Amino acid sequence: MSLFALALIFSCTNKGKGQAGLQDSLAVDSLDFAYPVTLTHAKGMQVVNHEGYKELFILGPVTGDTLGRYILYPRGKRPSLETTAQLIPIPARTLGSLSTTDVGVLPILGLRDVLVACSEPSNINDSLLHLKVEQGLIANIGQGMGRNTEQILATHPDVLLQSFSESTDKDQELIAAGISTITINNWQEESLLARAEWLKVIGLLFGRNVQADSVFRSIEARYQEACNLVASVQDTLPILYGIDYQGVWYIPSEGSYVASMLRDAKLRYEFAPRGGASEAVSFEYVFSHHRNAGIWICVTPQRLTTLREFLSLNERYQHFEAAKAGNVWVDRKRNNYGSSDFWEGAPYHPDLILKDLIKATRPQLLPEYEPTYFVKLK
Repeated sequence: MSLFALALIFSCTNKGKGQAGLQDSLAVDSLDFAYPVTLTHAKGMQVVNHEGYKELFILGPVTGDTLGRYILYPRGKRPSLETTAQLIPIPARTLGSLSTTDVGVLPILGLRDVLVACSEPSNINDSLLHLKVEQGLIANIGQGMGRNTEQILATHPDVLLQSFSESTDKDQELIAAGISTITINNWQEESLLARAEWLKVIGLLFGRNVQADSVFRSIEARYQEACNLVASVQDTLPILYGIDYQGVWYIPSEGSYVASMLRDAKLRYEFAPRGGASEAVSFEYVFSHHRNAGIWICVTPQRLTTLREFLSLNERYQHFEAAKAGNVWVDRKRNNYGSSDFWEGAPYHPDLILKDLIKATRPQLLPEYEPTYFVKLK
């Protein structure tokens, strides 16, 4: 059955009411669950499509070790398996997340209503989700190792998304209470498309496999169109990337999505060796190697609007050529409620990230384009 046909069935049958509507909904859930989930870019996870259930593996970025293993099955049809994996009935009904990056996919898949708990929900950029926060419908469950386990238990989402580093000995308490804890490592992927493909995990969990596949195909196509804008460009432009953080400057790994992103935009920067994490170097090192770059691109936790504010963060910034030329771009254009949408919505719009970089560095290729996430400081 085609993607269009399945999507049409899903749209029509969800309008049903009463018992007939419930039966139609169950039929749609069954059709969607049977749809084979495939991955083309993401390396940090694997999906095995079995008859009657799906197996999701979360893998370590360097060693490939299994960090999490989950058996997903249609609600009410638990398979008879001897396994140590978490068994999760699908579709899940509610979601908790320790990262707003996972929240960014919900509007795309029409799943705003499932979010009941989040880390620092007041920072959510999506306006409709933020309205739910203001109405007290999304609980604050803390952040990282400081997560509020009691609040998570009280809110009781069906699934809780967290990074591997946020896993604690409290996970077993949550699992015993019926809350499935799922490891998400999208930020350790090697390309923007690989990171965006993690939206299929949300599709798996909430019965949106068909829709997630269709959405991602569209993302792929738009990203390729953005890549085509610089396909004929022969030279790579040297840039300055990043920012000083308490006396340390982190150079991205050659195998990171940041390195891939810059390469796709035909930009040149120094990267740490492949296979490792970002490398911490001194301000002096960066200054000696990249002071003459004419363009500075960085992400920053500060809410900045002017170059003066940016330079006030570190008086030595003014000595970089890009700062002298007033050619500094930061990821703060979309920050409706204090945080940057670069970490929420942008992971699922890699084409717009790439276009922003092209506009910042080769504006003649996109004369009519208005950047979405990055802004040049005035």
